[in-house]
Amino acid sequence: MQLSGGDIHQESILWFSWLAGVILGSMIGSNQVLESQAKAGPRNVVITGSTRGLGKALAREFLRAGDNVVVASRSPESVRSAVTELQEELKKRNGSMQLKEQEDGDSWFVKAEKGKLKVVGTNCDVSDSEQVQALGSLAVRELGSIDIWINNAGMNKGFRPFVEFSNEEIEQIISTNLLGSIICTREAIRIMKSQPKKGHIFNMDGAGSDGASTPLTAVYGASKSGLRQFHASLLKECRRSRVGIHTASPGMVLTDLLLSGSSLQNKKVFNFICEQPETVARALVPKMRAIKGTGQAINYLTPPRLIIAIVTAWLRRGRWFDEEGKAVYAAEADRLRMWAEERQRSHITAAMEMVPSSAWVSLFSSSVICAYIILSSSSSSNMPGT
Repeated sequence: MQLSGGDIHQESILWFSWLAGVILGSMIGSNQVLESQAKAGPRNVVITGSTRGLGKALAREFLRAGDNVVVASRSPESVRSAVTELQEELKKRNGSMQLKEQEDGDSWFVKAEKGKLKVVGTNCDVSDSEQVQALGSLAVRELGSIDIWINNAGMNKGFRPFVEFSNEEIEQIISTNLLGSIICTREAIRIMKSQPKKGHIFNMDGAGSDGASTPLTAVYGASKSGLRQFHASLLKECRRSRVGIHTASPGMVLTDLLLSGSSLQNKKVFNFICEQPETVARALVPKMRAIKGTGQAINYLTPPRLIIAIVTAWLRRGRWFDEEGKAVYAAEADRLRMWAEERQRSHITAAMEMVPSSAWVSLFSSSVICAYIILSSSSSSNMPGT
């Protein structure tokens, strides 16, 4: 394309056409993402380790999206407390309701439901195959089927040399992070293969998943590295089935799992790259709900977010902890109140958060190319004979 005689009006038309194309393309793409997400209807979700931290934040986001959720933890008291909190999300949609506690044989569970939406909770030790089977049976009985199963239960015993870990601590870390995820994945696969519609399983990545060394958390890193090998094997075993096998990487989240045994120096680093559970859950859940196929990796700490963290590092000093290592961030209840006040976002913005980072890279690259073509054409139009 060439410009004739330095026609400023024509040049303006090209610039505005390019800009309008970028905006219109983003809006159309965002609308398509929202439509594809809404057509499938509510999801039935099982989340282990979901009575606090990231697990509870994920459960809350799924409920806000109109899904049914089963939460699980070792402690019945923690389960009861979490379901009591989460039923507030259902109340916002459906009005008042009451908790119902029931026993079925050796299993115990509590639930809150209104209409077709419900949140169910039960105690479950993920390293106990019988309890995991009971969890799966409860989910199928209460929800009918399972669309998403998230193995979020995890354990770490602080940052210190390997030889200082006791036998009991080592067994707890491995039995929860590795053995527990393996047993839960087996149960989820069995259920999803027997149901008519496709299901998706997410195992959580962590330090060591990429095979890198994890000094001072050697056992935790070994459990995550082993889980990644397990994931690679399952991808080949399940490639022709209706079960999707995926990973989710939340990055560094300010939870008890991360903070246990952390030093002052650790906390200074956390100021730069850590986020609150609610922030991470809000980014991960829309992508989990819209997942397709198998072998997908959903990451919170994407290249754009990492770049922003580096560029704004000087602004993040003291963000979560002061110079003495004391926490300066708001309590969970206050954070949720602030989140509720800030959640009024446009549908387009919400949809854009679900677009893969590679799509934004492509959009940016094409925009740069278009700008280069326009500028080249503008320059050539000022030369004689063009």
